[in-house]
Amino acid sequence: MSSTTDHGAAAPETARETTPRPKGKKFELGRGARKLTLAIHVVTSVGWVGLSLSMVVLAVMGVTTEDAAIAKGVYYAMYVFDDTSVTVFSLAAAITGILLSCGTKWGLLLHWWIIVKWVITLFMTFFAWFVIHPTVMEASERTATAGGGAPDPGAAGDFLAWSVPALFVLLTVAAVVSVYKPWGRTSRGKAAQPAGRRPRNA
Repeated sequence: MSSTTDHGAAAPETARETTPRPKGKKFELGRGARKLTLAIHVVTSVGWVGLSLSMVVLAVMGVTTEDAAIAKGVYYAMYVFDDTSVTVFSLAAAITGILLSCGTKWGLLLHWWIIVKWVITLFMTFFAWFVIHPTVMEASERTATAGGGAPDPGAAGDFLAWSVPALFVLLTVAAVVSVYKPWGRTSRGKAAQPAGRRPRNA
């Protein structure tokens, strides 16, 4: 009887030890951590899209208004958004996206849609920090010194009027790609795919 009991107790432990792990997997988010990370990623990504649309409206207003006070307020609002909310939301979306890619069965380099999304995200993040932000500051300074005359954001205003909408379009493309997940696996993803198994949605 004792021998049968010992054998029955050992069987589940043996099953756990022999369960194969995904090839090349370094770590995996637990269920609770995955849901929390996904919730933060969705909220910050949607928030980033909303802020981007707000920046589009402000950028267009900046070059179309003939009121110096409105132009000054518009570019100052863009500066505040860009220096606070946009920075926080873009960083949070990028970091949680990396965690979801590396910590789930999707992997960071196993699917083309993830790579395309990351190229868009990284480009937008660096472009916003190193190009858009200085340009917003320049437009804000130019309109702040306009006094009672006509606002003149100059080339900075013209640049923002087309570049900010372009970034909004890219963000929308990234969101659509993350929903449809096109293009299949990369060659690395095909090599790492277990036979007869497909990854669950992260």
